[in-house]
Amino acid sequence: MTEIYKTYQHNPPHLFRSNAKYFITGATYKKVDYLESDEAKEIFLKYLFKSFEHYNWQIEDWVVLDNHYHLMVNAPENAESLSQVINNLHRFASGALNKCLPNIGKNMEFTDCVSVKSRSDLKKQKNPSSAATQSMNSKNKPKKFHNYWDTCITYERSYFARLHYIWFNPVKHGFVNDPKDWKFGSLYYGIKKDKDKIIRIMDEYPCNKVNVYDDF
Repeated sequence: MTEIYKTYQHNPPHLFRSNAKYFITGATYKKVDYLESDEAKEIFLKYLFKSFEHYNWQIEDWVVLDNHYHLMVNAPENAESLSQVINNLHRFASGALNKCLPNIGKNMEFTDCVSVKSRSDLKKQKNPSSAATQSMNSKNKPKKFHNYWDTCITYERSYFARLHYIWFNPVKHGFVNDPKDWKFGSLYYGIKKDKDKIIRIMDEYPCNKVNVYDDF
């Protein structure tokens, strides 16, 4: 098993271990709700799966919210490619969002590039953040994503507790009352295939003590 630990001056340290499981958290720039609309989440998910597949990473579970996302993934032999995966995801997702939803972060009015859908009634209305204006460059294309944090999972209990955390995240942030109602997460699809297994995991592995950066 290949294992490499790297530290960076301005970014979190990363442990790269081949064929290991990783819990990943990524965020938008300055926590702006660039992924607030259904369309934005669908665009992001498209490039999420493309980017991980391109570098031979396997996504097990995921959840995408308005300004961040959580993933459980399986690393390939070259685990050091993780930074390339995330950079690829953020770069191409940003480009697609700028093209199809150019007004995100300004007045949240969308172009005809995609159809507009209503938001969840349970999601509290937020005023567009001034941070969006601050992040605009000279070409009026805002920086969409900031950084990511990863944890190499080595214990079974830690693994299942973080799966539970991913599934429960939309409830934690007040989007839905029941996690299975959030369609931008793997639970929405997984519970239809193996409901008993998922319920057992959620019962046996509580997520309330999981130490995850989730200040969003």
